[in-house]
Amino acid sequence: MSWTLAALFVAVLPHLLFMPAPVSITILALLGWRALAAWKAWRPLPGWLRLVLTLGLFALVLVAYGGMWGRRTATALLCVMLAAKLTEMYRIRDLRLVASVCFFLIATQFLFSERMIYLFYLAAGCLVATMALYQIQQIPPERVERIDRPVAPDPRLTARAAGSMLALALPVALIMFVLFPRLSEPLWGLPEQAMDGRTGLGDFMSPGSIANLFIDDTPAFRATFEDGLPDRQYLYWRGPVLWNFDGNTWRPGYHSDRPAEQPVPITDNSIRYRIQLEPHERRWLLGLDHPVRSSLPESSVTSDHVLVSRHPVTGLVQYDVISTPDFFDTPVLTSFQRRLALSLPEGRNPRTLALGAELRERYGDDRELIASVLRWFSEEAFYYNLSTAPLGRHGADEFLFDLRTGYCEYYASAFAVLMRAAGIPTRVVTGYQGGFWHESGGYLLVRQGDAHAWNEVWLEGLGWTRVDPTSAVSPLRIEQGARSVVSGGRFLLDWPWVRDMLNRYDRLQHIWNNWVLGFNADRQRNFLKRLGLPDLNTLSIAMLMLAGLALVIAPIFLVLLKVRETRPTSAAQRAWMNLLRRLRRRGLRKLPQETPDEFARRIAAEQQTASAAPALLELAQLYSRVHYGPPRQEMSEEFIDRARRFSWR
Repeated sequence: MSWTLAALFVAVLPHLLFMPAPVSITILALLGWRALAAWKAWRPLPGWLRLVLTLGLFALVLVAYGGMWGRRTATALLCVMLAAKLTEMYRIRDLRLVASVCFFLIATQFLFSERMIYLFYLAAGCLVATMALYQIQQIPPERVERIDRPVAPDPRLTARAAGSMLALALPVALIMFVLFPRLSEPLWGLPEQAMDGRTGLGDFMSPGSIANLFIDDTPAFRATFEDGLPDRQYLYWRGPVLWNFDGNTWRPGYHSDRPAEQPVPITDNSIRYRIQLEPHERRWLLGLDHPVRSSLPESSVTSDHVLVSRHPVTGLVQYDVISTPDFFDTPVLTSFQRRLALSLPEGRNPRTLALGAELRERYGDDRELIASVLRWFSEEAFYYNLSTAPLGRHGADEFLFDLRTGYCEYYASAFAVLMRAAGIPTRVVTGYQGGFWHESGGYLLVRQGDAHAWNEVWLEGLGWTRVDPTSAVSPLRIEQGARSVVSGGRFLLDWPWVRDMLNRYDRLQHIWNNWVLGFNADRQRNFLKRLGLPDLNTLSIAMLMLAGLALVIAPIFLVLLKVRETRPTSAAQRAWMNLLRRLRRRGLRKLPQETPDEFARRIAAEQQTASAAPALLELAQLYSRVHYGPPRQEMSEEFIDRARRFSWR
């Protein structure tokens, strides 16, 4: 019983962290109640009460999740129903059912995250569930109605037996992983409404939306380059391009999803690299300015030169990209694009509009006007930090003339409003900037905290040109990354050695992503080719897998068959064998030809000063009567209890 409850607790533990508090508390309460019921030997609940409880738990899940079905809701319902099953878990069949479903519940965690850290959770959960099944198997048939009483041997022996079983399963799992026919597309997809809301860069930008990501060290993506790490000035990872401004929030234009009309050529300055993108459950992909194409199927480049996928990115994806940073983007601006890139909401930011008009009168050249604003940011008392404040109706006015401190989205938004007020077409680009270069791994790690916002202005003869106001206020942010914004720790455990450990761990995660999560159909075919096998179709790979399984399972089956022949057949015999194992650790070994009585008498003669010798002799005699005499349940239980408590001292 205890190991079955432990297996269920381990299986539901990571899910509890993402459930609404009432659901988590209910599951923990049912686990605690069943443990107390086993300890106090309470009778099962009436059937009508169990039915009412089950319906109530079902209603609780519907209310807690708002009736919206998805991965989290379905998993929570499974956890709650397993917890409800505890109220009637008084038979071996129920114990075995709960312990078995724990394996499936453990696997559901990988619907939400495929990080390597969950491999340890998988191993621990499977070990405890296997230990529970092993303990259940030790329950004798005559004790079916009394399963709350302890029947298991030493937990160390149980763990050893469960570990041996899992070790025997590893070769089978390896064959299945390597040779199971891989498909280029999954058999099923996840509907968009079933996805979890993940934190990260969004499809819009408002004050504070990027600053809130600063303390998030979750990896966003990793990049490897064919020709080494490019200069920092090129490390602008292009995400959503925002055109529409309502006075507070910037959003993409309705035309932003249109395919690019102007193809990007490949030149000598083009950068070739590979992206390993973490799931963010949106359609946009990340790439440097300006992407030519990507190797990801069903991906395209939009008119804003943003890489997008046909479906939301709900799992780890890897794709190769070619970008041309010196591409001449939009040499001719259409009247529609100009009108959209100059539009501002009415009745907002009068001081910024007045400053823009004043700058327009003072500078006839757009480049000179932009340079003067950047000098203003650099020379005046503007500060770049996380000490942001909420902005009111006239956000640009409040920031430029009163607050003068904020994060990148504050500067990008205010700069765009000022430029549009001066008659310069401007848009906001969000994405990521910089990253941590992992020297040993040879890749660039970009975290959510590296999220950034900058601007693009349209200039005659240059097209859309990047202007980053942050570089004028805080050049270190561009040269050294987002971490340079603050001198101390961002949160309680933000210590240098912790960050170093996280970076080292990410190296392992990168290997895991490449060799485990990235083992797709192409890599499987390449692996088989390296083994000397020609191009195989799906059926041939399946037959090869079956042959490999037969070669692996046959010797395992023979070993298990031999173990079964020598395995104890009764609970009393198992207790006697466990007792002999404990005595062997004390140097007291039973000879193969000795009966239990002969063994105990020899030990008593050799260890005359040992006070436990008479008790061992009594145990041996009792075991002989139990094992060789007529079946008597009371005597068998007495021997099992005494053998478990026996200690040689």
